[in-house]
Amino acid sequence: MLMRSQDMIRLLNPNPISFSQFEKVKKGIIEKIERGDQDIVPLLEDYWDVPYYFTKEQENSFMPSIRDAARLYVLINYLLYGQPGSSFDRKRYYEQFFTDEMDEVKQCICDIAFQKPVMLKSDVEVDVVLGSIYKIKRYFLENNRIKDIRGASAIIKYMNEDVTMEFLSRNYIEECAVYCGGGNVLVLVPKGHGEVICKQLESRYAEISLTAKTAFEYISCTLNELFRNYNRKMNQLNHLLEERKKIKVYPINPDNELKFIQIGDKKIDFSRVERIEGQREVCKLCAVRDAKYKLFTPEGEVFVCPSCMRKSLTGNYKAIFYEEYQQFTGAYPNMEVSSISDLQDKNGRVAVIYADGNNMGNVVMNIQSPFEHMYFSRKVDYITKKCVYDAIRSIMGDDARFEAIALGGDDVFIIVPGDVSLEIANEIVKGFDESFDHIITMSAGICIAKHTTPIQNMFKVAQHKLKSAKNLARNIGANQGTVDIEVIQSNINIDLSKPTLNLFPADSTQLSKFINIIKRMKNSKVKRSQLYKLRHASRTLNPYEFQLFYAYQITRLSQQYSSLVAELFDVRPEKFSGLIENTDREADKPFKSPWEDIVVLWDCIRGGGSSAS
Repeated sequence: MLMRSQDMIRLLNPNPISFSQFEKVKKGIIEKIERGDQDIVPLLEDYWDVPYYFTKEQENSFMPSIRDAARLYVLINYLLYGQPGSSFDRKRYYEQFFTDEMDEVKQCICDIAFQKPVMLKSDVEVDVVLGSIYKIKRYFLENNRIKDIRGASAIIKYMNEDVTMEFLSRNYIEECAVYCGGGNVLVLVPKGHGEVICKQLESRYAEISLTAKTAFEYISCTLNELFRNYNRKMNQLNHLLEERKKIKVYPINPDNELKFIQIGDKKIDFSRVERIEGQREVCKLCAVRDAKYKLFTPEGEVFVCPSCMRKSLTGNYKAIFYEEYQQFTGAYPNMEVSSISDLQDKNGRVAVIYADGNNMGNVVMNIQSPFEHMYFSRKVDYITKKCVYDAIRSIMGDDARFEAIALGGDDVFIIVPGDVSLEIANEIVKGFDESFDHIITMSAGICIAKHTTPIQNMFKVAQHKLKSAKNLARNIGANQGTVDIEVIQSNINIDLSKPTLNLFPADSTQLSKFINIIKRMKNSKVKRSQLYKLRHASRTLNPYEFQLFYAYQITRLSQQYSSLVAELFDVRPEKFSGLIENTDREADKPFKSPWEDIVVLWDCIRGGGSSAS
């Protein structure tokens, strides 16, 4: 059996509580069930982070959450005694779960929690189904229109969550979904149904999105085998899924007669779009597939392919991530974001923030039970969303403007005004790290550019910056997240292999310090125009000429330039002469300029007299 640290076990389970605390919670749940004032399933969602104890001896042990233990209890009973296509009294088994009477399935749950060999006497064979929507960013970013990107994101979320759960509820029970979110699906069903589910869900996803890449695979085993060797079985299933992705072939110009989709209370009607016949046109949005529809846009009439048409119409529905923002923060964002231009700061810049968790693979390799899989997947998803929405609210307040492209699992892809991007990214990273007690951390890459810059280009730069931020996290072995940034100044090609800033990549502690000093600069006698002047001089003069120039300028200006810059770069103020001595012996220049970093930070951080209105 895999030996795991206490930190790892703590990461994969709810924090223990006393048995007396648990009994109060359990009593409250039973009273609510008896009153019938709320359905059991949504009721239990409030207890996803509270452990369930069967006996007092389990007090203060790491146990599965109330929500997960109850759902798995119902699922195992369904697999043992239910029949697909026949009614199954889920409510009865939920009520039975909360009684004090032990039974075979409850003992099975205890054995799973304590990693003891599971010995179900009435063992049955099951199919374990794993599915994935992959290469999602390629599906999102086929063009630069924010409405289409938003629509693609909504379609992915709708398929992954709503369509999957509706399919399971109609054909089996919804508890068959061990996990469903972040583009991934894990399902347990009766033996003989795995192949059918794989085909039907792949077909249904393709019917809706047309061009999103999806794959499903399954294995068969007994419940005892699965629970005894959960980690090994999941590795086997993951390998099959990766092989499936390699061999799957997709049509070039997919189309069908799907009339509409229903996302929440919003019906998105595809049937009213005019179809063009007998014309050989290439889609004006993706420039890849054949155009088959005529779409009316703010830019005029365009011919589009079926996939882009659906993204565009779905993108009219703006409330998907905004509703989540309101649920997490209690506030409403500015919803009048119809284009990237609506997100620009006072300098006309926007920022792409692309982030994800560090060391996640190691955590997944340590998962030993479906409980840990359910809990960790859901906790990461919840914490990531909470950190993003709280960061936006904290930094932007009532002027919150953003576009969330991907926000699920540990994946973050958002667009915000350029002058708040560093602070928002830092708050996201710090919040994520603290929520997981720094056992796992988050890194972020940021690209800031004019609002007219193609989002595909900005995303590629942010992706590269995320890699360098992750490299820093690996190299320093720090228990905190990291951030890297690139500012695109013009349309000239940039060389991402050469760092343009001295202070980045940086860890979150360093970035907090940078933000603090820049805000103090903005509230001091330091002037933006002088910073630009000093940057220009450092570019055009040789180091010794510049130091003389700097000494003269400082006598006219303020010593705060030297003291604050010295603090920013961790050098003694009396030793600072406008340039930083290069301590890297392999460097080809004896000095490095701090002014590139300072100008970038100044324009990327709100505060002081330069705060955006």
